[in-house]
Amino acid sequence: MKTNLSLAGLLSLAIASNAEMISLNLRRTTSETLKPTFYDIGAQTFLRPVTYDKIHPAVYTMEITLGTPPQSFNVQVSTGTSNFWVPSSKCPSIACRRRDSRYSAVASSTYKPNGTLSFIPSFQYHYGNTKSESYSAKLLGLVASDQLGFMGGSLIVNPDQQFGEIIYERGGGLKAALWDNGNVDGVLGLGYDPYAETGYPLILSLIDQKVLSENVFGVYLKKLKEGRDKDGSHDGVLTIGGLDSNHRVGDIQWHEVTLQSKGEWAIELTAFALRREAFEIDGNAIIDAGFPYIALTRYQAEMINAQIGGVETSEGSGIYELPCKKIPSLFEFIILFGLEEYQLKGHEYVFHSHSSKEGGLEDWGKKRTCQSAIVGMDFSKESGVVAIFGEVFLRKYYSAYDLENNRLGFALSA
Repeated sequence: MKTNLSLAGLLSLAIASNAEMISLNLRRTTSETLKPTFYDIGAQTFLRPVTYDKIHPAVYTMEITLGTPPQSFNVQVSTGTSNFWVPSSKCPSIACRRRDSRYSAVASSTYKPNGTLSFIPSFQYHYGNTKSESYSAKLLGLVASDQLGFMGGSLIVNPDQQFGEIIYERGGGLKAALWDNGNVDGVLGLGYDPYAETGYPLILSLIDQKVLSENVFGVYLKKLKEGRDKDGSHDGVLTIGGLDSNHRVGDIQWHEVTLQSKGEWAIELTAFALRREAFEIDGNAIIDAGFPYIALTRYQAEMINAQIGGVETSEGSGIYELPCKKIPSLFEFIILFGLEEYQLKGHEYVFHSHSSKEGGLEDWGKKRTCQSAIVGMDFSKESGVVAIFGEVFLRKYYSAYDLENNRLGFALSA
């Protein structure tokens, strides 16, 4: 059996080296199956009861395998971090034990210990502010390497991929990192920081091995109004080694990556506006497919949400609610990256109820409360980061990541 898997891996690597683009389905996974919902914004965790029906931020996940024979994990895909980790069978905490899958080093014949212990940020956006420094949630991981596979282990993309196996967590670290989502096992970061806490990132490993036809990858997230496919596994597409022309319209508008030294997918944010509030910006915005919201500074989020009748759920939470009946009359949210303008309509920056049978304009007024996707958090001046654009922006705009030319681009999703 192990011989067959090895042959499959060698064949897959040979195919990849012959200019094949890897296309992987993503699934939109919410925390709606859990009773309380924890949100971690700006390294602050607070409990907030869900008071409306099926209105949940989400993360996008995919199946990977680690080890020989392959062990399967459902991991969150994030362009906002370079870290790659899964919980270990050695982790004694309840949060670890409740995961559907935990990595077992002793069960893998291709496991290689690194010997490095590393504290891993439980939330990607620790930008040196005081609240971040006092935050107690932590993850402790052992850096190791093993065979990484996609497509149920039939496609071995790296026979020796470094990752972190979480052996200890405290202060809700696992809960915070995974948005308290019991359906998610770990995080696969697509950043390119060579000094990431969990070892050498996947994207850089693939470039070094020269197995990609192009040193690019693309992310497509399906618009919610299109519903979910029956099997629930086609809510988005990640392509590695090429860009997906089937899920975008028109030319890609490219922007220079501004934080190359940190390995972060960040671009220049010039301005944004909604109704009577407009802000000129001098800073960088992180583009993260693993982040459910659009995060601005606390003051900016307060001013923007005031224009749509948003009320903060509790003092300092950074989360705003508004009557759902307001959605059809909301103004466009306009964003300027460099000299290129992007727009989000009201229903595109508010979380609202949706299923295959409802979700149209006539349904929104029936719900008592909806949640604004524009939230407030703390950023330090030293970081140079002033905003994060996540799922709500990337559902409308296909995103392309070009490591060869240090640029990031957008096109309308098809």
